[in-house]
Amino acid sequence: MEKEYRCAIIGQHPMRFPWGFDEEDTQCRRMKLELAQCIMELRQCGVTEFQVACDPGVGLYAGEIVNITKQNDEAMRLVCVTPFEEQATKWTPQLRERYFDMLADCTDLSCIDYQEKPNAQFLAYQRIIKQSDMLVAVYDPELASGSAEDKAMAYALALGKPTLLIHSNTWKKKWLNVVKREGE
Repeated sequence: MEKEYRCAIIGQHPMRFPWGFDEEDTQCRRMKLELAQCIMELRQCGVTEFQVACDPGVGLYAGEIVNITKQNDEAMRLVCVTPFEEQATKWTPQLRERYFDMLADCTDLSCIDYQEKPNAQFLAYQRIIKQSDMLVAVYDPELASGSAEDKAMAYALALGKPTLLIHSNTWKKKWLNVVKREGE
């Protein structure tokens, strides 16, 4: 039996992108396309499970992409880890509806805590990173400001998780923590 590979996906909060929550913006569309392409490439390389921490940006976009893709691939799985039960309460109605649709269609769902805690989002990121074999991050290290995403990146790198960094402004991809084999 082949080993099943798991990949966590995280990204900057939408307000740290130049387009914010404007998903009609050309750059946002490009980011989603890059993310979808990355997910498809990882699936072709044997990744069967994708995990998201249910944030209103990259986590939601990735979850939606995986849910659509897994309709034609029964081996593909989406694991959602929510930071706390009432997370989407203050989101816009449209985002909230997409969030609950993502959760309804996911393969497995767990929650860090019933009530919000100060580090809830980081704890959700921490769980998906720890459970995964690798990480995909739509992220710009130069924008680091101590956010949950920044802490999650530091955590993944400290664990030595192979990380595919997709720069959030240039779309350049770079692998971190990948050990090259002799002859490569």
